[in-house]
Amino acid sequence: MTALALYKFLFTTELLVAEALFTRRFARRKHFVWRALGGVAACYTLTALFPLFDNTYNGWYVSFMFLTLFAATFGAVMLCYAVPLKNAFFCCLTAYTAQHLSYELFKLAMTPFSFFDAKSLYGNDMLDFTELSGETVIAALLYFDANLAVYTAAYFVIGKKISRDGDLHIKNGYMLLLSAVILLVDILLNAFTVYIGSGYNKLYDVIIGVYNSLCCVLVFYMQSSMISANDMRVELNAVSELLFQAQRQYEMKKEEIDLINIKCHDLKHRISNLGGLDEPTAREINDMISIYDANVNTGNKVVDIILTEKSLICHGKNIQLTCMADCSRLGFIADGDLYALFGNIVDNAIEATSRVDDCEKRAISLNIHTECGFVTVMCENYYDGVLKLDVNGMPITTKLDTDYHGFGIKSVKAIAEKYGGRVGIVSDDDIFRINVMIPLQQPKPIE
Repeated sequence: MTALALYKFLFTTELLVAEALFTRRFARRKHFVWRALGGVAACYTLTALFPLFDNTYNGWYVSFMFLTLFAATFGAVMLCYAVPLKNAFFCCLTAYTAQHLSYELFKLAMTPFSFFDAKSLYGNDMLDFTELSGETVIAALLYFDANLAVYTAAYFVIGKKISRDGDLHIKNGYMLLLSAVILLVDILLNAFTVYIGSGYNKLYDVIIGVYNSLCCVLVFYMQSSMISANDMRVELNAVSELLFQAQRQYEMKKEEIDLINIKCHDLKHRISNLGGLDEPTAREINDMISIYDANVNTGNKVVDIILTEKSLICHGKNIQLTCMADCSRLGFIADGDLYALFGNIVDNAIEATSRVDDCEKRAISLNIHTECGFVTVMCENYYDGVLKLDVNGMPITTKLDTDYHGFGIKSVKAIAEKYGGRVGIVSDDDIFRINVMIPLQQPKPIE
């Protein structure tokens, strides 16, 4: 078996392994196992049957072979996974980039050894497997280390960013096409330099290897940027959906609170006219009704509704909610934004406090006041466990489903920034404190 005849099998294996890393979260088609076995068998069959003629090796032919085998593995991915064509191509392109980068790093690592040149993998010399030499062991170890390092890094940089449903929502097709062109040019350049006798010049090999490796890193950077832009787009859509739902929820809660107030008022009136009840009994009934009677007056009807709703929730969870609020100057904030802002702040506090076992620490303090041209909102609560913040200073959700939770505080931040404000978060021992400052001067809300 010639070196190139063996290497084409290694190439197919490397591609399939890399593609398995980046497609593992894709939605699988029915009979996935049989499809996968059939796809892999087809790839290796094509690899075995692809002709290699003596003395006809050149850059064009070898490049055509590699691209053909890549197309075969791409077809196998489409056979096995129910994903859009663009998503499958993105992951296969990432896999090919990882394979090519590991190949370039392997070549660079082997350059100092006299028994290796760039044409060793593409040669038509017959291989002798009867003896295991030290040179073979060195080459095998460096080959394994290069692939392991690159594949691991590529998975953590790009693979882990792929959402669980495998939907990449790639909007910038030109960026994807450009990254594919860069990789294609790099592959052609490598193939042609191998067949012009570059192996006789070690320095030339190093320069070409470094250049090709940097091209692969550039492609990785472009692909990672596409994933990051998609993450931000998904996050923005989720926050926008939360704000929209907050507006609808506010309208529903307003009707509910108004209805509760009317019913409580009617009940109190009927009890006062009902004879036969002793004074302690009547007082006890009135106290029970008062629990559901809206008695919060902050100077803003929207905040009144929010705090009334949250007070009822806190009462049901045995949480003490203390509020000192002057919201008379919050009229410049849209009703839906107000509901989302304070609703998410208090909901976050309720969720954390409800996990505290110490009854004396099941308390929430909310302070809203205006000072020095700013509306300041400060909410404090106890919490159990360890609070972790991300690079932007936002708390990381403790829920297992991180794809669909953790947007509450992010929506608070989005609303504050919409009105030119800022959000600060501090954790001191077992106390969580969020502070929101919004300027009162609002010539025009930030869109």
